[in-house]
Amino acid sequence: MSKFPIRSIIFITCMLSSIISVSTTRAIEVQIPAVEGRSGQTINVPVIIDETDNLAGIKLVMSYDKDTLMFKKSSKTEHTGEFMHVTNDKIPGELIVVMASPKGISGKGFPILNLTFGIKSGIKEKKNTQISISKVQLMSDKLKEEKGGINIKPITILPEETKASSK
Repeated sequence: MSKFPIRSIIFITCMLSSIISVSTTRAIEVQIPAVEGRSGQTINVPVIIDETDNLAGIKLVMSYDKDTLMFKKSSKTEHTGEFMHVTNDKIPGELIVVMASPKGISGKGFPILNLTFGIKSGIKEKKNTQISISKVQLMSDKLKEEKGGINIKPITILPEETKASSK
């Protein structure tokens, strides 16, 4: 007779399969790459998804330094062109973006959204700021919530270019 009763074998098998399924489940990472701009100029900040399969819904709650940046607009990309897209920017320094489509998108390392900001004039020295993401909700086209991670790089603001420095 076996040293392990059948119940023990079933229990161990179930535990191993759940460990394997948990370890292969990975979060979709929402990324904002490093961007650089000068005081008084306009910059475009892409919001990128590292890898996804059938992503159909996105909600991002973001904040930015309203004393440095002025939100101008958000726009869809070629990957999210079929998505419904709403941006709430009523409170300076805060953005809520919701995007949805009945058909999901798949791929690796592509932008889902472009944010356009004006950089306030009169900044005299180089400084860093960033867009913070406080909430990420991602949904598959099967209405299954996907785990989301965040990777945000700084926005580097350079002083306005003077005539002497442009020569």
